[in-house]
Amino acid sequence: MTGWLTGKTARVEGKSPAIINAVTTQGATLVADGECDIWIHVAQPPLIKPAHELTHIEWRVSLDAGLDRCFLGAREFADQCRARGKGGAILFTAAPEQAMGADHAAAAGALGNLTKTLGVEWARDGIRVNSILTLEMGDSLGNLAAYLVSDYAAYVTGAVMGVGLDD
Repeated sequence: MTGWLTGKTARVEGKSPAIINAVTTQGATLVADGECDIWIHVAQPPLIKPAHELTHIEWRVSLDAGLDRCFLGAREFADQCRARGKGGAILFTAAPEQAMGADHAAAAGALGNLTKTLGVEWARDGIRVNSILTLEMGDSLGNLAAYLVSDYAAYVTGAVMGVGLDD
């Protein structure tokens, strides 16, 4: 089945060729800025450092990249959706909590809770919020991402999913 996202516009913040490929293959048009139907944030993994070696600045940089940027971008997207009276789909992707060190664990754990909270809070506005926590960067990630931002997942919000976490 193809064309899940035909007629939709999407903005992908961060790098994920698999997600970009899947979203465009399913018919979405990528936009660099401005209004869109779908906003996807791909958190880039931080450098792995033992917790006792992290400086406060490194801790804050990791939380900013893995949590703050997600919230601020989602809030901006949701404001745009409300202003035009139309819902939308938000997807966060990041590595799982246990994969990258204490700073990333804090950001990823909080991102899971943020996803659940925003998913409930913004559902009344027709804005869905979901997350994928994974180290997978291939087709499985891309296909799940395309599904979660499509109308086929219209009743899925506040979900935190993993891909390939058993490997």
